[in-house]
Amino acid sequence: MASIINTGVSALNAFKRQMETTGHNIANVNTEGYSRQTVELGTRQPQMTGQGYVGSGVDAASIHRAYDDFLATRVRDYTSSYEESSVYEQRAMQIDNVIADASAGIDDMMQQFFASVNDVASDPTSIAARAVMLNRATQLNDRFNALDGWFGNLRTQVNRDVDSQVGEINSLAQSLAEVNSRIGSLNGGIGGVPNDILDERDRLVDQLSHYTNVSAMQQSDGSMNVFIGTGQALVVGGHHNTLAVAQNPYDAEQKELVVQQFSGPTVNVTAQMSGGSLGGLMRFRDEVLDEAQNGLGRVAIGMASFFNEEHQTGMDLDGELGGDFFSLAAPQALGRQGNSAGSSATLAIEDASQLTTHNYRLDNVAGAWSMTDLETGGNVPLSVTAGPPDRIIAAAPADLGFSVLASGVAGDSFLLRPTRNGASGIGLLVSNERDIAAAEAVRAADVSGNTGTGHIGAGALTARAAPGVAAAPAFSVSLTYNAANELVPPGGTQFVDVDGNPIAGNLPYVMGQNYRLEIAGLGVFDFTMTGTPNAGDTFIIQDNIGGVGDNRNARRLADLQTAKLMIGGTATIASTYGTLIADVGTKTHQAGSNASVQKNLLVQAESAKSEVSGVNLDEEAADLVRFQQAYQAAAQVISIANSLFESLLGAVRR
Repeated sequence: MASIINTGVSALNAFKRQMETTGHNIANVNTEGYSRQTVELGTRQPQMTGQGYVGSGVDAASIHRAYDDFLATRVRDYTSSYEESSVYEQRAMQIDNVIADASAGIDDMMQQFFASVNDVASDPTSIAARAVMLNRATQLNDRFNALDGWFGNLRTQVNRDVDSQVGEINSLAQSLAEVNSRIGSLNGGIGGVPNDILDERDRLVDQLSHYTNVSAMQQSDGSMNVFIGTGQALVVGGHHNTLAVAQNPYDAEQKELVVQQFSGPTVNVTAQMSGGSLGGLMRFRDEVLDEAQNGLGRVAIGMASFFNEEHQTGMDLDGELGGDFFSLAAPQALGRQGNSAGSSATLAIEDASQLTTHNYRLDNVAGAWSMTDLETGGNVPLSVTAGPPDRIIAAAPADLGFSVLASGVAGDSFLLRPTRNGASGIGLLVSNERDIAAAEAVRAADVSGNTGTGHIGAGALTARAAPGVAAAPAFSVSLTYNAANELVPPGGTQFVDVDGNPIAGNLPYVMGQNYRLEIAGLGVFDFTMTGTPNAGDTFIIQDNIGGVGDNRNARRLADLQTAKLMIGGTATIASTYGTLIADVGTKTHQAGSNASVQKNLLVQAESAKSEVSGVNLDEEAADLVRFQQAYQAAAQVISIANSLFESLLGAVRR
């Protein structure tokens, strides 16, 4: 009789555990990270009787959670990838929306500015037209400055978000280490580690995957070692390392990531941190924000450089040669912390048409200079002219558009940003309408007594001997063809080639050929000859003093709008800005596509995981009814056993 009662009691206890566990599942149906739990039943050891073995009931052998480590890892991986692409897209879209917007970008302002230059070319003596041109130039400068300032604000916000997310990661790391310690202390005890604590551990790892790539390895004691990025240890057992934000050794505003190990040195892991919202922020900064700010700076430098070059060759209403129209800040050359005393580097823009949006690192290795393109990671072959300071340029045929004057010893290093502050430093130097150099400073003419049909073109002053505002010099030179049909330069002048190198002697006549004549104290004047000149024919090149109604230089200033001056002579200034818009737009679209794909994969992975670990209320309700019926049946076994026992006692009493 006792065996029947014991069997019934064991069933009651087992089915009670099942109902308790089912109730626990139902109660946690909306708990994040909860894994459905089930009770595993096991048959008790049977008892030997004379008739054979008789069963002795059931035990609740264990309570385990429905959990698939493979599916959980997939969810974390897709979560990390989705968060990275999503954050990248959201931030890149901010830049895309602004620079491509007509009311916020640069393109419309440049068109308005060049339209005002055309108006001056149409009426070069009009003070009103000149005033509008200065006003449009001011607005263009302000737009460049404002956009660059906005980029700076975005950078500040990125730094703040990086700080915040690093704090969240460290908080999760500390919690994980504490949970690992609890798991370690419970492991091996009666009942083992509670499933809810394991869920808490896994939930913390899942939350961590929102911020960065996560890989986890469970240890024999049930604790979990966690690695982030490309394998940087964050949590090891009950200990955790600390992720921190550090200053870039070249630029304090450029933040980097380091791991402060609990029992080791501090390691820079900026390049190794990937995935999650933190990885998305870092990628956005490096791939979009830096490139966009550099690209905007390149447009500003190109605009100012080519406009200044042309403006200096013209003449204003007061008969003075033009000076720089726009101002520009010096390009950035930032020394690394710890450089030797007296080390220095200075950047100079040599040819704006060759500038890229890349940054470079200049290193002194064993006394020799080495340059690395930080965009491609490739080495830049150099041509070095010994100083001090040493003059450094890219070795031919490469041309980066800038030169460096550097002094340093082995171990010194510099970060070179040729275009970063181009948009922030642009300004207007001309404040008086009369100072706009719209006229050509030189004019050329045929002498009336010539016997041939030779004709000299209007020509243009293409290079100044000494830049800056200066009174236009009075001069007049005569070019005469000799009996050998050669053009003879007079004293104080000489012909030069396209690179400005002197050409000795006379030049033979070639119809339509461009000649370059260097005039002492003024500069280089380019002109062409057509027709058929005779020996003794003379052509006059002289100053244009008094030619205030001349519009030739204003016309050439206006022509800069459509001239292919940028990106190695393949793009206009406007199309270079369009390249910036297209680049940001492409990256934004690609990030959006990646985010969409990763979102779909994440939904599928979460669904697969939920099928294994999630709580289904219909199933739990059915199980609850089933376990209730089993419990009632077990109670009936005990009731019957009790009745049998009472009958037996009654029979004995008789």
